[in-house]
Formats: sequence, structure tokens, C-alpha cells
Amino acid sequence: MSLTSEQRAATIREFRENMALLGLTAERIGADFGVSGATIERIVNLRSGVLEYPWIVRRYLLDKAAAEGVEPVPFSALRGDPHDYWFLDDRVIDANRLD
Repeated sequence: MSLTSEQRAATIREFRENMALLGLTAERIGADFGVSGATIERIVNLRSGVLEYPWIVRRYLLDKAAAEGVEPVPFSALRGDPHDYWFLDDRVIDANRLD
């Protein structure tokens, strides 16, 4: 499954809005995952080349929002349980690692 250009733009915007809402920078998120801020930038701009990485960052943001009692901006294309999507590798999702 691939996203339309409108879905891509919306998803990138949703990542940015949630990061701003939580006061998180790409560098801060990267530090939590042990990767560079540039790596996070590629992921939130949907240019990582790994389909599962945006889902991992999405979960990170949703978990942070829940921990802080903040209502996150909903993701319109990245929704539901990623385990339900046949084209995603559950092992990558469950490892919760970014390389």
C-alpha cells in the first residue's frame, strides 16, 4: 500500500503537529532511539525507505501524549494497529528500534 500525495502531505503535517504539541524536536526523539535527528527527519518526512519506521515513531508520539495527558493530533493515514497491515513486518514494529 502506498499513500497518495495528499495522504503523504497530511501524514507529514500530523507528525509535525504532534511533535510541536509535545515540545519534541527530531534531535530529542533521535536521542531516545539512539539515532540522529537527521534520521528522525527522514522518517517523519516519509523518506526513510523502511515502511515500519513511521509507525514506530507514531507509537512513540502517541505514548508520549498519553503519558502527558495530551490529546494528540490524529493520524489520518497511519491509523489502527500496524500488526493488521499485511505489508508491514511485525518483527520490525515489535523491536521498536530505528537504525
